[in-house]
Order: sequence, then structure tokens, then C-alpha cells
Amino acid sequence: MTQFDSSLRRALMDANLAQYENVLRRADNAGPDFSPRYLRERMRLLADPWGWAKRREQSGLHRRTRLNWRLIALIAALLVLSACAYAVATGQFSQWFPRLGVNPEAPETSEEVLSRTGTAIEQSQTVGDTTVTLYAAVWNGTDLWVSMDIESPNIPEEVQRYTPLYMADCRFFLRDDQWEEYTRNRVEESGTAMGASPEQIEADIQAELDKGQLGFGSFLMPQEREGNTLKFQENTFLEAKWFTETKRPELTLHIERVGTYVDGREGQASVNPFEDVHPGVVFVEGPFDLTFTLEEPILPIHYEGTDVEAMLTDIPLRFTGFDLSTTELSAAYEAVNPEDLPEPGPDLSPEENDRRFQATKAVCRAVEDSMQGLWTEDGKYVDLSNSESSGGGGSVSRRYPYPIDPATVTAVDIAGTRVELGGLERLDE
Repeated sequence: MTQFDSSLRRALMDANLAQYENVLRRADNAGPDFSPRYLRERMRLLADPWGWAKRREQSGLHRRTRLNWRLIALIAALLVLSACAYAVATGQFSQWFPRLGVNPEAPETSEEVLSRTGTAIEQSQTVGDTTVTLYAAVWNGTDLWVSMDIESPNIPEEVQRYTPLYMADCRFFLRDDQWEEYTRNRVEESGTAMGASPEQIEADIQAELDKGQLGFGSFLMPQEREGNTLKFQENTFLEAKWFTETKRPELTLHIERVGTYVDGREGQASVNPFEDVHPGVVFVEGPFDLTFTLEEPILPIHYEGTDVEAMLTDIPLRFTGFDLSTTELSAAYEAVNPEDLPEPGPDLSPEENDRRFQATKAVCRAVEDSMQGLWTEDGKYVDLSNSESSGGGGSVSRRYPYPIDPATVTAVDIAGTRVELGGLERLDE
């Protein structure tokens, strides 16, 4: 039996390679030409291997049951490996996540970074006449992006690209034991930072756990509309450091209802979703539940021990540390306020409040302008001066124009000063 299993494995590997050989050769010109039946069966098997096997047994295809279970596990593994290999070869992750950008000089490098921190999912679920397809996820240890489509003949014409949608019933859920682990570590870190006692921290943890899992994340608006299909590329927050035992979180994307917002006229989408938290026209009725397990991410790298001073628009700044992920550069800073700036408080006059606001705005602008770029190990300079920025309260971030492996960054540009990261203390998250 052992010799038979070994031969069977080799035969399946050879068959699988033959299936993809021509596809990989034509990857630059066209997508794979799998039959519709193959695609449907692959989707069903990957989504629910045991259910797939059970349905086959109930259909009378259950002879040699013990061997079938081995085949199920082996075939599922081969399909997943093949899907990932195909995604890398064709630049599929870059196509799934165009918002994350591609290095025009080395698109294969951008794809390689995404594929190393990405998960090819390719699951579909149909309820009624609506199909939800979850293509892939990218997780950098802090942010989670997903690429998905919703196809339905009921989507109103007014729903187009960037139309705000009611998707309050669309949430991610962690596996219960992983959610408890994540919640416990999150609350403990917060309580420790605020100086709470161990007893108070434990009480806060139990209070959070008693609430039950409410889910997290949100979907804001479609990135594209093609006929009856809405395409989404959304991101949410998922912090790897709040997992201690878990290396690969298991998530379920739950979609209950999708609709337009009400703006006082029945059936029309609101341009301001905060006018009403209730849906207008509901064109997707679930529930849809798509479960997947994330691959391990390329974790951020934290650098400490820096003391970089800069002066921008007469505002002295001091940078004390840097964090680099696959998508952004963050910096911790300190700013010196003007000596005559009043302290915050309820008794400030409108003029004093405005002075504080203007001073804060000036500091934020100076910090953003100071983070100008970075250098990678191949000597290339990546300009960040015009990229998206965010932050405040002692931390600021700049998005990369395309994915970058943080381990390849050798220096950062702070207000024209090259800061070598090799001379700093490196702490991997």
C-alpha cells in the first residue's frame, strides 16, 4: 500500500504539472483555459473538502472510501499549491490588488512581495441570484486587504464606482479560540500601557469576552462596476502582535445585506452615508459565509535608537524611531510647541483654541513634509514626498507607491538627511 500511495502521489503531481504547463507558458497572453466543470469542482472542493466528499458518497461514488479520504487531502493540497503557483507566475496578486501599486521598473518584485504576504482564496458562494467571490487576501501584520466581487442582477443603476453602500452587516469573524486570544492580548496591552493593575486588566478582559464576538472591518464602496458586478478592494485592521499562539488566523467573511443609503427619497443612494444608518434598496440578501486561513505575513520591522533632528517651517522636530511594513513607513516624533502656546483645557477662549489648532496643524504638516523617501538595498531611491500620509499624536505614516519588503530598506530620507537603518537597533515584530 505504501508503494501504491507513493506512485499515486507521483502520478497526481505529474498530472497536475501537465495541467498547468501550457497555462504557465501562456501566462503573459491569456488566463487559464480550465473547463467550467473543473472550476466549479475545484471551488467546491477547496471551500468544503469534507462536504464535497460526502456529497459524492451520497451519489453512490463511495467505493474504496479509505483511499478517497487520502485523495481528498492530497488533491486539495495540490490545487492550493497550483493556484498559488499560477498566481505568482501571472502577476495575479497585483491584478487582485491594484490599489497597492506596482513598481513599473520591476513589476515581478512587487508581485513577489504581495505573493509572500498574500493568500490566494478563490472561493465563491451563491444565494438566490447573487454570487459573492472572494479572490485573495493580503496581510502585512497590521493591515488586511481583501479582493472580492459581488455579482447580482438586482444592483440599482445609480450604484457605480465609489458609490457609498450600506454594508454594515458585512463583517469579518475570527475563529472563536483565536478571537479570545486576540482580545485578551489586545486588552492586556492597553491596560498595561495605562498603568492598570493586573486585577483590573483581568476584569477588563472578562468584560470584553462577555460581550461576545461582534466582528470587525467594513466595506466602504466599490472600486469598479462592470455590468452586474461590483468589485471591492477593502482593508481593515488586524494586528499580528496580538496573536501569541496563532500564526495563521482563520477568518470568516460574513455578508448579510448590501444596499443603498436613504437620503429622504425612497430608493436613491445617499452621497453622505451618515445621513441615515438604515439601508434604502437592499439588493443583496445573504447570508454568505466564506472561511479562509491567512498565510503568515511579512511582519513589520521596528527600529529604535535614532535621534534625528529636523527643522521645517520653523518647527523643531525630533524623530525617535521608525516602523517599516510592506506598504508604509511610519515614524515616531516629538515636536516642541511655542512657549506662549496655551495648555489645553475647557476654559480656553475661541481665539486660544484656534491658536492651538493652527499650531497642531503646522506640526502635522511639517512632519509629513519631513518624510521624503527611502533607499533599498539595490541603491534605488523611492520618493514618498507625494504619497498618502496619516497620523498624529507623535506618529506619522507614509504609504509606499508599491509593495516593498521592509528587510530590503537600508535608509530613510528625513528632511534631506539620510538616516542609515543599519546603525539602529532592529526589533522584528
